Amino acid sequence: MLPKKITPESKVHLVHTSSPVEKSDAALFESALKKLKTMYPHTQLFDVQRDDLDLRYLSGSAIERLKKFRQAAKEANWLLPVYGGTGCEDIISRLNDSDLVKIRKNRPVVNGFSDTTILINYLYFMLKLNTFHYSNTCGLVENENNKLFFDVIEGKRDSFSFKTDKYEWVGPSGAPNEKIDGVAIGGNLSVFRDLLDMFEMRLRTWDDYILFAEDEDMDIQDLHPVIVSLDKRGVFRHIKALVIGRFNDRETNMKFKKLDTMFRHEKIVDEKPIWTFKYLLSDVISARAKSGNPLHILSVDNLGHDVGKNPMLIPIGAKTIIHPDKKIEFVGPFVE
Repeated sequence: MLPKKITPESKVHLVHTSSPVEKSDAALFESALKKLKTMYPHTQLFDVQRDDLDLRYLSGSAIERLKKFRQAAKEANWLLPVYGGTGCEDIISRLNDSDLVKIRKNRPVVNGFSDTTILINYLYFMLKLNTFHYSNTCGLVENENNKLFFDVIEGKRDSFSFKTDKYEWVGPSGAPNEKIDGVAIGGNLSVFRDLLDMFEMRLRTWDDYILFAEDEDMDIQDLHPVIVSLDKRGVFRHIKALVIGRFNDRETNMKFKKLDTMFRHEKIVDEKPIWTFKYLLSDVISARAKSGNPLHILSVDNLGHDVGKNPMLIPIGAKTIIHPDKKIEFVGPFVE
């Protein structure tokens, strides 16, 4: 199900799904809001009322954020999260059938990033509504490729692609001999795992999907149970391919060095989180290779937090092609 394309007459509703805007990003937010109101005059911020008891890392209580989310979703053509961070699951866990019926009827553009991964994947799995993994409001003016995003949601682009000289096929399977066709899902990996656990989602098959994975905060010891949890669900045994973006590389390198000093009494060269994936999925990788259905893993440098001015725009639910030369192509239409 495609969202309706955005026009100057569209109702763009900004909603606090989780965190308040940090002081360091306040100017960015105001700049983004000003630009949005210029492009789309019917832009409206559904601000929350804070209480003295509200946790500082949340913009408001779960009930208050849910109330504003419902108000914003009622007639929205574009549901735009204000900021990322912990707490979006508070809203998703409280949505009911009536909420989903309204969203299905309106078919809004919905984008998100970081912990808002849970919203965009939930709406795709529950409604088959295509959504977008892209920056929240504050990043819209900061990213140099925001014109691409606006062109996509306005229906001006039916395909686009990403590739940098740092993309790399990793693992024993190497590069595929032919292009890989699939459907894009994913985002923040730990939040994606939480979505499957919270709603006990049992997909009929994972065979159609290309999983995109990133996470800012996890080190190797946090990443370990997440990979195991997804593996137990059969995710890695069936997905078409795995695209790995930025994890906490610096923290991971420090952790590897600390563990080696503690247990091996030696130092090793810097490792990346991809090493953890390859180790924990070694049985799956081996089994798939023997069956003639190898798991191809592509490491990219523009997926995740703090990746520069050209973050990857991922249309969740869209046809996705990964070419042997490492180019990732997304094929629309993305809106109608």
